[in-house]
Amino acid sequence: MPTKCQLGSIISHGSEGVVYSGSWCGRPAAIKVFPKNYAYRAEADVKIVTNLNHVNIIKYFGMEYEQGSAYLGMEYITGGNLCEFIGKQFTSSSYWTIICQILADVARGMIYLHTRNIAQGDLKSHNILLRTDTYQAVICDFGISRVVENETGTKKRNQTAKGTIRWMAPEICAPPPEQSSFASDVWSYGCIILEATSGRDPWLDQFQDDSILFRALQRKESAPVFTQICTNQSGPSHIRKLLLECCSWSKASRPRFIDILSRFETVHDESAFMDENLDQMSIDSTHFDEDHIKDYERNSFDENDNVEIQPIRSLENDYVPKSNISKGRLTGEIFTSKGSASGRAIYEGPQGGRYYLTAGGSKVYLHK
Repeated sequence: MPTKCQLGSIISHGSEGVVYSGSWCGRPAAIKVFPKNYAYRAEADVKIVTNLNHVNIIKYFGMEYEQGSAYLGMEYITGGNLCEFIGKQFTSSSYWTIICQILADVARGMIYLHTRNIAQGDLKSHNILLRTDTYQAVICDFGISRVVENETGTKKRNQTAKGTIRWMAPEICAPPPEQSSFASDVWSYGCIILEATSGRDPWLDQFQDDSILFRALQRKESAPVFTQICTNQSGPSHIRKLLLECCSWSKASRPRFIDILSRFETVHDESAFMDENLDQMSIDSTHFDEDHIKDYERNSFDENDNVEIQPIRSLENDYVPKSNISKGRLTGEIFTSKGSASGRAIYEGPQGGRYYLTAGGSKVYLHK
């Protein structure tokens, strides 16, 4: 038996080995056990991440060998992975709040990797672990990661494509395939966003067979199909916009992770500003008297102004399903609290119940 680690119960099975709970030199750990012929993947993991230290990157403790098997000790993250979270929480009222936090965490981890010239190479929801209670994201599995020697220089090619097809960028699939890069990591991140918006594996509704998807990713003529899939997604507007940009067929058009993180922080700051200004308002404080409304209209528009009055934009464009609002009427009031729901419009249903809509379009009824 190995001397540094002790194995407990099985956590998961993979194509290359089994992950156990256990301990490494006396501290809690997850132990990945590789057959000897896959040990090079474990060695690649350790070589890439040994000196990394970031809260959103998994910590590796070391490796040892015993009777033809390799034992890789790593930090034990107990909250499951992002794929499991999406499957369980897709319809929950807090879903988008937590998803945005997770996506921002992943961006932070990827910034850390890219500033050290490391392309992750297999970024997907299964490789994003979540800490219990906080949902803090931790990127794992660096078996096919690589050090990028010259991101802007001559394209290097592989003999075969490497990665998981549904998260692989077009340039990784097209013959001869390019090596993983910062830009291909961004496409994979876009595929994770697509998982979050659809609740399913990327591209699954249109390409149920992996081989057909792989062939589609090889052809530039397929680009409009993938763009349309992204366009048809529901979710917060800033998330849908980011999805389109990350899954751009053109590598040069994809954003950098530092820009992606900046967007999440901007949205968070705007939400915090709204919360701060609405927290002190009572539920009835959003009623305006007639004189107030007339003063506003008088100050806002001049009768000679050439102004085109637009109808109120459909809430469907801001991720609230139209079916939810057609059965209720706006009361003119706003829900206030110290939480993320503060500032949401209040509706009255056909039976008299009052509610607001979550980011995912679910109704949350207010108790009298």
